[in-house]
Amino acid sequence: MGEINFKIPGRMLSGSKSGYSKQFPDNIVVFNANIVTGERKKIWYGDLDLTADAKELIKFAKEYGETLYVLWEKDGRFGNEANPKIEEAVAIVHTDGLIYLEYHDAQMNHQ
Repeated sequence: MGEINFKIPGRMLSGSKSGYSKQFPDNIVVFNANIVTGERKKIWYGDLDLTADAKELIKFAKEYGETLYVLWEKDGRFGNEANPKIEEAVAIVHTDGLIYLEYHDAQMNHQ
């Protein structure tokens, strides 16, 4: 897997979704993810491996200067484009180097 470029949306992880999940069974992966700001503005979409991409996500949050919300596809699309459901976030990425994994009730620290 290559380095993620958050300036280019639409990233797809290599291979099939099930194949990728089998290859990295311990990773937290969000296929077709949406990243939105606290103002509910979508700034990126694509496949995310939260485990492998954690440092890049934090770097992106720091560069953007605010907390970012990683959403499932359904919470940022399909009628939710104008008002993405940040309260349903899979992960919340803070500029202080913390990623809170709401869906998995865990926390990752990558300072």
